[in-house]
Amino acid sequence: MTRRPVKILVLRAMTWPILVTFNVVARVWTLLGSTSRRGARRLADSGTARQARQAAEVRLRAIAHAYAESTPLVLRLLVIEDYCTRGMVGWDLFTPVRPAHRVSCWMRLTAYYSSPLPPTETISRILDAGKQPLSGIPITHETAREDGRGELTHAGHTFTWGQPGSPVSEPERPANAYRFVCEPPTASVGSIRRRYGTVFVLTLPSDSYYRIP
Repeated sequence: MTRRPVKILVLRAMTWPILVTFNVVARVWTLLGSTSRRGARRLADSGTARQARQAAEVRLRAIAHAYAESTPLVLRLLVIEDYCTRGMVGWDLFTPVRPAHRVSCWMRLTAYYSSPLPPTETISRILDAGKQPLSGIPITHETAREDGRGELTHAGHTFTWGQPGSPVSEPERPANAYRFVCEPPTASVGSIRRRYGTVFVLTLPSDSYYRIP
């Protein structure tokens, strides 16, 4: 058996305490520099956050209703996902990086519709509505093209609909959501499909409505 070089043993003996010390310092720094769960919840529940949250929801709901008001679509189900994340210290090699925000909140809305018209005609009417003056629909014949898989997208608006063999899936409550709204609570994609046929889905871009540096 060959004996390990003395230098390697000495180097390991010196390195181990340094690594242990760094690990302890990193844990303490992460704990002190990050927003606690209780602190993030308190900030997310503040009056300012609630006002910003309400304004964001009003904006997103208005867009969802605009599609129904200017097209054959009939709004059947609204799903709102609300997220608030606490700021966490990061690391760039051995250099700590402070979080940009103590807490960040954003909201996402998904709307489910039915239509009395066939899918092809419904899509055509949506694209026509996007060309109207002051329309809140950014998807038009010029800006978006159907990709053959049942999806249109432009300016963060994504519009999909059920295809043969590929129906629209049910919304699922995210485990890390701060708030989850399903309106009406008794509605489901399956019930919409059974009663009205093809289900059309509008997913809007996330609205970052509240941040504390």
